[in-house]
Amino acid sequence: MSDLVETRALGVRDLIRLCDVLRPSEDPALAYGRAIGLLKGMTGARLAPTYLLDSTESELILVGDGERALLPPGFDSMPAAMHVRSPWVNDAEWPVSARPHVGSPAWNLLPEDFRAWFGPSGIVVSLHANSRHLGAVLLAFDGERSLDARTADFLAGVGRVFGHFLEAHRIRARERELGCLDERRRLGDELHADLSQDVAAVGLALGALRLDIGAGDREALEEDVARMGVLVDTVQGELRGHMLGLRQEADIADSGLLEQARRHLDQFTSRTDIPVTLEAHGPDRSVPLAVASQMAHVLQEALNNVAVHARARQVGVVLDIASTRVRMEIRDDGCGFDPEQVTESRLGLLIMRERLAQIDGSLDVSTAEGGGTVVRAEAPTHPVPMLGVRS
Repeated sequence: MSDLVETRALGVRDLIRLCDVLRPSEDPALAYGRAIGLLKGMTGARLAPTYLLDSTESELILVGDGERALLPPGFDSMPAAMHVRSPWVNDAEWPVSARPHVGSPAWNLLPEDFRAWFGPSGIVVSLHANSRHLGAVLLAFDGERSLDARTADFLAGVGRVFGHFLEAHRIRARERELGCLDERRRLGDELHADLSQDVAAVGLALGALRLDIGAGDREALEEDVARMGVLVDTVQGELRGHMLGLRQEADIADSGLLEQARRHLDQFTSRTDIPVTLEAHGPDRSVPLAVASQMAHVLQEALNNVAVHARARQVGVVLDIASTRVRMEIRDDGCGFDPEQVTESRLGLLIMRERLAQIDGSLDVSTAEGGGTVVRAEAPTHPVPMLGVRS
């Protein structure tokens, strides 16, 4: 068949199928690769590599590995100046067919090896999001193909759908990066404050040690040495905790809140032999890193409280992620507590409330019906506006 539209009548239903494949909760590379495979099947394209502009807009970078093996060597990137110009990647969102331009000065200026695999039947599908040009999908075909008005409309929609998906992924990646930096700053502030107090305590202990050495008081010296040992153990423990905190941020960025919660629960069960159940709803990849980090820390603190105070036989955790909020409930069947008799510092409530306050969240701790304790943490999942930030 000589005409693209004769191979497949493309329209709104096909765009919906592509949208369904591009699920934000899944790994973006896998989702985008499936969408490209589906687009190739719809259009009959032999190749469909995606090239995105880098941050300097001087290079077009090939994304994903799906088409890399099918392209000739040397096409991992291309100079933008050669391709980002009329008619190949235009300022509008409409696709461009190579066929009307074959033999023109613009076509002849393109590198010969590019023309060889793109071919005279190739189509450039421009990718757009938020009034910003991102790059293009280059559809290459075997044999004769042409671009009619209906197919052009469809491919213009593809450019918008793919463009918004890729831009949302870029924003989430940038948000995770900034979230890691914010958490590192917070951990650094805590580390500085904790170490300042510990160093002051060590200084006082050394002063007492010198006085007791001068007095020749052996019993007091033994107490001084024991006190120094406790202080050193405290400093080591705090440093270890902060290092684990930094590691946790990297783990959450890679695997998400749900996987981090599973790790905390596995460690808790291994340490205490208390069985734990986990019930999770919603896509944890939609939770911004700053929120996921604090919720993971709250879970860790709540489990520590159970291990130390609750005398529980089992623990249940529910993680509910909606489009606007994330809710977490930790319920144990232990001895419960009297809020008037238990200080915040003992339960770590102050720490948990401070963490949630940083993400506009809230904490509620109550006695469970029939005994035990219920800790409920809730925070908004709306991302920080970052549309103006370029990667």
